Amino acid sequence: MENKNRHGISCDVGSCVFNKNECECTADSISVCCTCSDPECCDETQCKTFKAKEH
Repeated sequence: MENKNRHGISCDVGSCVFNKNECECTADSISVCCTCSDPECCDETQCKTFKAKEH
């Protein structure tokens, strides 16, 4: 089954299995979280959907 591009979701993490053409996310859904435990300082986020490509 081929994943489809998530319209409007860009990604430059080329080492992720869901990355297509070094800029498109093809995951069926994405999960993003804050990297800071303080809700007032949520300046950085992390894509929890990331899955590393096998080499």
